[in-house]
Amino acid sequence: MSRRIPRLEVIEAFVEAARAPSFRIAADRCALSPAAFSRRIQAFTAFVGHEVFVRHPGGMRLTDAGRACLDTLEPTYRAILGAARDLEAKPAAQKISISLSHSLAVGWLIPRIERFYALHPHIEVAIVTTRTAEAIRAGVADLGLCAGDVDVADLHAETLLQGCITPVASPAVARRLREGTRRLADERLLTFAQHQDMWAWWSHEAGVDCGLPREASTFDMAQALYEAAAAGLGIAPGIDVIMAGHLSSGRLVELGLPAVRYPGAYRLVAKPSRLRSNQVAPLWAWLKDEAARDRRPQAPVRAVA
Repeated sequence: MSRRIPRLEVIEAFVEAARAPSFRIAADRCALSPAAFSRRIQAFTAFVGHEVFVRHPGGMRLTDAGRACLDTLEPTYRAILGAARDLEAKPAAQKISISLSHSLAVGWLIPRIERFYALHPHIEVAIVTTRTAEAIRAGVADLGLCAGDVDVADLHAETLLQGCITPVASPAVARRLREGTRRLADERLLTFAQHQDMWAWWSHEAGVDCGLPREASTFDMAQALYEAAAAGLGIAPGIDVIMAGHLSSGRLVELGLPAVRYPGAYRLVAKPSRLRSNQVAPLWAWLKDEAARDRRPQAPVRAVA
């Protein structure tokens, strides 16, 4: 009658003993006491029918029979370990959705979202692009970033990002103004469709004459507005929160004119019940940390009461 093969933990003890500097270290790797580890080596030796280790002044060494066992068993043992790790249950990916304007998504969130994934690899973030808070109320989005003019009544809201407005333009337009070949009042003004009075407001608060009254070209998306400015079509009111990419690439430059703190602010918004969710809490905290990173010393800014 053939003998039964040894249990996997017995084979494990033999392989680890053969590869470790000492039996004590091998026992630690197997999470066993020295006595329990020794019993497994004895069980393996009994199965083989030959001594697999021999005592040596420098420690235990494999015999020829032990070497033959190791060459035969180790590849299969390692393959079994690898297969077991592949089958190990992995945490299911959690999904969370955030609503915000297209411009804020492209200009602020997306360039930094990889940092969130590095901290929370099992949370997937879906982006819903809308300016309103209706996606949050309807449950389509778990939380949102809403501009100051968005109605967030009945929702929990915390101020997250305070924007500053300063005129920006393409390098070519900026050069014309710097060299004096053109004046601010001579350049085409670009602005937001939602805030067509932006230039009148900035001119009053900054104390700078920009040739008003005159009509400005309007855009319903900030990124389209900044692309137009980068193409040399005029001067745009630059919101620092969402135009960082255009500035860092050099496609837009500040004109050395005053920066004015806009009275509205982007708010972090969610239903009170969703704040207790295990998925929402990590993203909520991370967004606040990211906003804090942006609060670094800047050029003097005129605050608006």
